[in-house]
Amino acid sequence: MIEWALGAGLLVAAGLLYRSLNEGRARARREQDIPDNPCLESPRGLRVDDVLLYGGTELWLAGCFELDEEGLVARVFRTPGNRAAAWVLQLDEEGLELALAHETDAVPEGTVPAELTVEHMRYTLRRRASVVVHRAGAELPQAPSRGEMTLLAGPGERVLLVLDFVGGPRLALRGERVPPEMLELLPAGDPEP
Repeated sequence: MIEWALGAGLLVAAGLLYRSLNEGRARARREQDIPDNPCLESPRGLRVDDVLLYGGTELWLAGCFELDEEGLVARVFRTPGNRAAAWVLQLDEEGLELALAHETDAVPEGTVPAELTVEHMRYTLRRRASVVVHRAGAELPQAPSRGEMTLLAGPGERVLLVLDFVGGPRLALRGERVPPEMLELLPAGDPEP
């Protein structure tokens, strides 16, 4: 009988602890004013669960980091399971300026300079911003909700996006812009109101 009472007491205590932790997280999200699924509740552009068709390859947009600096800076989508691109970069609100990218470790540690040579190609600064990072979907690495974003342009249609999470890892993506007419969008559907 005593074991039952102790077991029940432990269950109640665990439930109260779980509830208080979740309430704390919810309160912190409200204080930061971060929407739950920004890549689902934003202007059309690209959204989580959309599929892009590119050269016979399906790019499923599984997860998204939305970078915000008093307005959309960029969306960084994870596209697992294909060789064409591990990431898709949306560099404008409408989703017309897109780049297919892969991670690179060729960016040196520290602050990203205004000019940088990566794999024998020169990249120059296009934009630098302190951003709030919203996340939605799956297949994303764990990362803090704030970061420093640097976007550099290279020869032709090449881009280099470096996201240094505050107190976290660096995500450096090297890719190439793709004209919108080379992609076909299969939308996941609009969210319910």
